Amino acid sequence: MKLLGLDISNLKDGYCISTVTLSVLNTPGAYLIVVLPGIMVISYEPLVTSVDKIITSVTRLGYKIKKLVQQDSLTQILASMKTLKFKTNIKCAGCLAKVSPSLNEIAGEDNWEVDINTPEKTLTVISGEADERAIIFAVNEAGFTADSIN
Repeated sequence: MKLLGLDISNLKDGYCISTVTLSVLNTPGAYLIVVLPGIMVISYEPLVTSVDKIITSVTRLGYKIKKLVQQDSLTQILASMKTLKFKTNIKCAGCLAKVSPSLNEIAGEDNWEVDINTPEKTLTVISGEADERAIIFAVNEAGFTADSIN
């Protein structure tokens, strides 16, 4: 397996990210690892697919690849990422809508999620710059609780 990082233009919202993700995942031998701010990280099997096929899966949708991010750089980026988990009382789509602006600002859009289907209502944040106290404060300011479970 090899890593490929794509800096994709206009990958701005959940719809765009979902569309590109599905296209990449429909490429045999390509597996999405994570979408970071500005970079989609893909693991791929060189015996099954190629970088060109993965790039085509993105560009045929009308998106432009600004640059390829080299494997060494990706390894460093991924190693610097922190995963923080919090038990919350965020329990529905309305709650998510209320807390989203704060968490998007602190952690970055698409760098966090709340599993509202578990009793713990776990908030997971993946970021290189995430500060536990800032996340707890943002959740509290939106009217909810967040207790670290790291």
